[in-house]
Amino acid sequence: MRWRRVFSGRADQVSSARQLAAALFAGTGREEDVAVVVAELASNAVRHTRSGYDRGWFGLEVTLQDVAYIAVTDLGGGCIPTIRSEQPGCEPRVNGRGLLMVSRLALSVGIHGSPETGHTVWADLDLRGGSTASPMQETPLAS
Repeated sequence: MRWRRVFSGRADQVSSARQLAAALFAGTGREEDVAVVVAELASNAVRHTRSGYDRGWFGLEVTLQDVAYIAVTDLGGGCIPTIRSEQPGCEPRVNGRGLLMVSRLALSVGIHGSPETGHTVWADLDLRGGSTASPMQETPLAS
């Protein structure tokens, strides 16, 4: 099953998107993981792109199947989303670790689009009880 919904690009709508996704995945055992992925991707859209501007929006798409697809589409602007790894011996970062966390929960993550036209950042989660992907290095997401 596939669901799509558009949310106003306000911070309070991140919570609404998170709650919707958790409800859609109720009973899968991955509700909290899905909620975290949606919250991180939607937060990034609102904070770092034109989605957070006046009259901005972000879109949420989820597909519920053995390997679930979770995607957030933004309005572009800013930079290309990047997974930042934590380097041994370096000071921990206060922010910028959301996509790293998403990559640790997901089988795979990726991005479509550009800063000019908007991005869709996605994650696939295994609902069959399989393992998650290993952490990725500090590089742009796979297309």
